[in-house]
Amino acid sequence: MKKELKRYFLVEYYGDKRLICVDSLEEVKILINEVKKYNNRKSSKFLFGNIEINKVDDIYFLESHLYRKYTDRLTISEIDDITSKYSESELIELFKDKSKMKDGIKPDINIAYLETQNKDENNSIRFERGIKYIPVLYKEDTKYVDPSYIRSCMYFHASTKDYEFFRSLAKEFSVYHFIGDEVSDLYDKVDKCEYQNASLNLLYSSANKLFSKFILEYEKDESLTRDENGKYIISRRRLRDFGFFIKNFNIRDSKIKSPLCYNYPLPKSEYIEEENGQLKLRLK
Repeated sequence: MKKELKRYFLVEYYGDKRLICVDSLEEVKILINEVKKYNNRKSSKFLFGNIEINKVDDIYFLESHLYRKYTDRLTISEIDDITSKYSESELIELFKDKSKMKDGIKPDINIAYLETQNKDENNSIRFERGIKYIPVLYKEDTKYVDPSYIRSCMYFHASTKDYEFFRSLAKEFSVYHFIGDEVSDLYDKVDKCEYQNASLNLLYSSANKLFSKFILEYEKDESLTRDENGKYIISRRRLRDFGFFIKNFNIRDSKIKSPLCYNYPLPKSEYIEEENGQLKLRLK
């Protein structure tokens, strides 16, 4: 089994928090570096991310989203092993001593990860730009990481001529270049089934090919990863992504529950730039 390298946190979103005000851009950069150091400490109780910087009358104000850590850095499988034992209400009860929410108010619990660090022209690390969410896997969600169940769902949508589902599926995963051919084929099969009365089996077969290729683990050279027995390895993260797309298809409001939208690529920031009296993390 390939070792999972990426690490995540189980967090509760606490809200916006003013960090500090400073007099110079250099101090801004120093403070952002201090935030990075704080986020990397195991002893830290919180995470600070998605920093907004504003300039008012020559004073720079730094605000950040604040997150309470329920766990330290873990792999996605390790976090799933914890949360999949509980319902949402049971997990809230488990971490109630760490929660800000009281008197029956439901906390916003998600799995979070710090964005990839960027490097400047001298190959030196700048800072981590922010925090992104992926959804928690509760015990009632475990079916969505079962490939057999996922295929059954796709077959159902094909048999009921749910063309919107397959167009949404193709659009959702079109950002992954390694399945570009499969995405194009799925769009093609949707059109043929809807407008040319082609067999609905073609629709299911095309979607299944996309799914089967998408969830495999790949090496840096894009070759497929195999275990010690020569079998292809399934990526836990991408299996989750596919399963949660199916879960959220008919409950799309769940995608905007959190401060950041799930499963969409975030533009990479390169530097801080002043514009019209405000500092922005310039996106490229």
